[in-house]
Amino acid sequence: MGPWLIPLVLAMFAFGTGDFIVAGILRELADGLAVSEAVAGQLVTVYSVVYAVTAPVAAVVTARWSRRGLMVGGMSLFVASNAVAALSTSYSLLMGTRVTSAVAAAVITPLCFSVAGTLPPEGTRGKALGFVGGGLMLAMVLGVPLGTLVGGQYGWPAAFWFVAGAGVLVLAGMITLLPPLPVGAQLGLRARLAPLASGGVVRGLASMLIVSAGGMMMLTYIAPVMFAAGEVTTDGIAVLFLAAGIAGAAATVIGGAGADRFGPLRMIVTGAVVLVVSMLTLALMVGRGGTPLILLVVLAVVWSLAIGTLNPPLQVWLLRWAGPAANEVMALNSSAIYLGTSIGGVLGGVLLTQWGPQSLPLVAAAEVLLVVVLLAAARGSASTTTAPVAASPPESTSDTSESAAPGTP
Repeated sequence: MGPWLIPLVLAMFAFGTGDFIVAGILRELADGLAVSEAVAGQLVTVYSVVYAVTAPVAAVVTARWSRRGLMVGGMSLFVASNAVAALSTSYSLLMGTRVTSAVAAAVITPLCFSVAGTLPPEGTRGKALGFVGGGLMLAMVLGVPLGTLVGGQYGWPAAFWFVAGAGVLVLAGMITLLPPLPVGAQLGLRARLAPLASGGVVRGLASMLIVSAGGMMMLTYIAPVMFAAGEVTTDGIAVLFLAAGIAGAAATVIGGAGADRFGPLRMIVTGAVVLVVSMLTLALMVGRGGTPLILLVVLAVVWSLAIGTLNPPLQVWLLRWAGPAANEVMALNSSAIYLGTSIGGVLGGVLLTQWGPQSLPLVAAAEVLLVVVLLAAARGSASTTTAPVAASPPESTSDTSESAAPGTP
């Protein structure tokens, strides 16, 4: 792959940790700032909303800006925002830092995925995307628990210093390891955004939204579902999270490499089949009850592997349809993920209230089947409409600071 991949993976780790760290230190934040836990929780909501809105807008506005400059500048803003957060003495100031942190992450994240999906040679791009996606999973398994532990031991500001420190490492890696990156081609706005109207891109984004909604639905309400399946307590849930997180991190690399070797649609179908079987099995366990914890852990590992093998192939799919709009499509992909997670939380709550815990894995299985139908239909229509466009190679247009096109890593 090349050393340039390291800061991209670490950037996803830093952003994922910075996003979810508030949940881990929510009680300490509320006590320290003299607000309720519900009010403190809005720090997460505002971050997500700002990110979802900023990502596609920033991709269009900065289309001709220096890629490398954007990454270094955005990460500098992220580090500064978390340092100020650690020094905050008021809720309003902390809220402001969450806004600027979200803006920084919204600018850089799509760039990380578009660089990973276009810079390597054909046949290795899916693997690179898998590594970058694995950085987010690593944040859930390692970053958030560590940050929460630091915040619990030394006070909530220490958790933000932890995130800022991770950002400093990323910034150093970007400055020293990133090669010259191309800026956007000299295309008009209409030409640049034209691929966004293609059926393949629309269906791919819809699929990512559906996968994200199903995944967050199961994650948010894993406790009641697992209690119904096997009376799993809080300690058991912690074991499930750890096992699922490790499996998910490994699966993103497997899914990306599989997309390179077998094609994205074949990997998506494979992951979908495994996930549907897992969800139907879980629904059966919920209906019967009394399932041993070890079997539920194994099942959580299997469905995490399946979800992990879906995401990188979906990103490869989108980049193959994106053409010159790679950055814009990846930005919309990020927004689709955040929108999907919001929908998943609401949908899961409705299902749990109205039809009980068994309905959640059943609906999750149906959502995965819908994804397969959407993408298969897009592939079938390619021969009669517009064929997928290969992911853009490094563009020849460069700014004065990045005159050299990146070579093969």
